[in-house]
Amino acid sequence: MRSAKWSVKNGAVLRIEPQDPAEAVGEIVYQETETNEIEAFADFLRYLVDHYGPTTNRYSSRRIRIVIEPGDKFEPPANPELLKE
Repeated sequence: MRSAKWSVKNGAVLRIEPQDPAEAVGEIVYQETETNEIEAFADFLRYLVDHYGPTTNRYSSRRIRIVIEPGDKFEPPANPELLKE
Protein backbone atom coordinates (compact mmCIF):
# COMPACT_ATOMS: atom_id res chain seq x y z
CA MET A 1 0.00 0.00 0.00
CA ARG A 2 1.27 3.44 -0.92
CA SER A 3 -0.06 6.70 0.38
CA ALA A 4 0.36 10.35 -0.44
CA LYS A 5 -0.84 13.39 1.50
CA TRP A 6 -1.24 16.91 0.29
CA SER A 7 -2.45 20.02 2.01
CA VAL A 8 -5.34 22.06 0.75
CA LYS A 9 -6.65 25.44 1.87
CA ASN A 10 -8.58 24.19 4.93
CA GLY A 11 -7.33 20.66 5.60
CA ALA A 12 -5.63 17.75 3.89
CA VAL A 13 -6.30 14.89 1.51
CA LEU A 14 -4.79 11.44 2.01
CA ARG A 15 -4.69 9.18 -1.07
CA ILE A 16 -4.28 5.44 -0.47
CA GLU A 17 -3.15 3.26 -3.37
CA PRO A 18 -3.52 -0.48 -2.65
CA GLN A 19 -0.93 -3.06 -3.72
CA ASP A 20 -3.55 -4.93 -5.77
CA PRO A 21 -4.40 -2.93 -8.91
CA ALA A 22 -7.92 -4.44 -8.89
CA GLU A 23 -8.73 -2.64 -5.62
CA ALA A 24 -10.06 0.89 -5.68
CA VAL A 25 -7.88 3.85 -4.77
CA GLY A 26 -9.12 5.54 -1.61
CA GLU A 27 -9.09 9.22 -0.75
CA ILE A 28 -9.75 10.49 2.74
CA VAL A 29 -10.44 14.17 3.32
CA TYR A 30 -9.71 16.01 6.55
CA GLN A 31 -11.39 19.41 6.65
CA GLU A 32 -10.64 21.90 9.41
CA THR A 33 -13.49 23.84 10.92
CA GLU A 34 -13.08 26.94 13.03
CA THR A 35 -14.97 25.60 16.03
CA ASN A 36 -14.06 21.89 16.10
CA GLU A 37 -10.53 21.66 14.70
CA ILE A 38 -9.27 19.23 17.35
CA GLU A 39 -12.35 17.01 17.22
CA ALA A 40 -12.28 16.96 13.40
CA PHE A 41 -8.63 15.88 13.34
CA ALA A 42 -9.24 13.21 16.01
CA ASP A 43 -12.12 11.84 13.90
CA PHE A 44 -9.79 11.77 10.88
CA LEU A 45 -7.22 9.77 12.87
CA ARG A 46 -9.91 7.40 14.21
CA TYR A 47 -11.05 6.74 10.64
CA LEU A 48 -7.48 5.90 9.61
CA VAL A 49 -7.05 3.53 12.55
CA ASP A 50 -10.42 1.84 11.95
CA HIS A 51 -9.94 1.33 8.21
CA TYR A 52 -6.17 1.02 7.73
CA GLY A 53 -4.68 0.31 11.14
CA PRO A 54 -4.06 -3.06 12.77
CA THR A 55 -7.01 -4.97 14.19
CA THR A 56 -6.97 -4.58 17.96
CA ASN A 57 -9.46 -4.47 20.80
CA ARG A 58 -9.60 -4.08 24.57
CA TYR A 59 -8.15 -7.57 25.06
CA SER A 60 -5.11 -7.02 22.81
CA SER A 61 -1.68 -6.75 24.43
CA ARG A 62 -1.38 -3.27 22.86
CA ARG A 63 -3.82 -1.07 21.00
CA ILE A 64 -4.09 2.37 19.44
CA ARG A 65 -6.41 4.94 21.04
CA ILE A 66 -7.07 8.47 19.88
CA VAL A 67 -7.92 10.58 22.93
CA ILE A 68 -8.55 14.30 23.31
CA GLU A 69 -7.36 15.59 26.66
CA PRO A 70 -6.78 19.03 28.17
CA GLY A 71 -3.37 20.63 27.93
CA ASP A 72 -1.25 20.18 31.04
CA LYS A 73 -0.30 23.89 31.08
CA PHE A 74 -3.77 25.23 30.19
CA GLU A 75 -5.17 27.81 32.58
CA PRO A 76 -8.81 28.75 31.92
CA PRO A 77 -9.66 32.46 31.87
CA ALA A 78 -11.33 34.03 34.89
CA ASN A 79 -14.41 34.66 32.74
CA PRO A 80 -15.51 31.23 31.36
CA GLU A 81 -17.56 32.90 28.62
CA LEU A 82 -14.29 33.92 26.94
CA LEU A 83 -13.51 30.23 26.41
CA LYS A 84 -15.27 29.04 23.24
CA GLU A 85 -14.72 25.47 22.05
